[in-house]
Amino acid sequence: MHTHPTWDIFNANWADFRPNKRFAIYSVGTPQKPDDVVFDKETGLVWERNPAPAKTTWDAAIVQAYAKTVAGRKGWRIPTIEELLSLVDPARTNPTLPANHPFLNVKLDDFYWSCTLGMSSLPTFAWGYNFGNADTSNVLKTSPEYVWLVRGWFGHDYPF
Repeated sequence: MHTHPTWDIFNANWADFRPNKRFAIYSVGTPQKPDDVVFDKETGLVWERNPAPAKTTWDAAIVQAYAKTVAGRKGWRIPTIEELLSLVDPARTNPTLPANHPFLNVKLDDFYWSCTLGMSSLPTFAWGYNFGNADTSNVLKTSPEYVWLVRGWFGHDYPF
């Protein structure tokens, strides 16, 4: 288990999320400020606490990630499908997130993009995950879907 995020904010104030100590929250302001971030101690990744509510295409999601500043930091990216699935508790349904998770406004009605390319018709599909019905599927990259950005470990070089 990781004890520190793979990136750090100078003099960061990470606080254990008491209902589920797998997670810690860094807040630059109030407890539910939109640019709060969550450190997953199991994976060492840092996630947006409050993913954007608007849907976008896969290409636009990449641009959004590159341009976004959250908690005063850049370097955000679309997660791999494995990283999205690392947030899933297979014993839970609708949402499939762990009990007492710290995330806000996670949408349950459609897919979240991953940067993992789909198995069919490269390069027109990418993998997506639905936290409501637990569907993992190839999604047409021109379809509007949700984006949940992550930071840490590695970037991804999109070949298409």
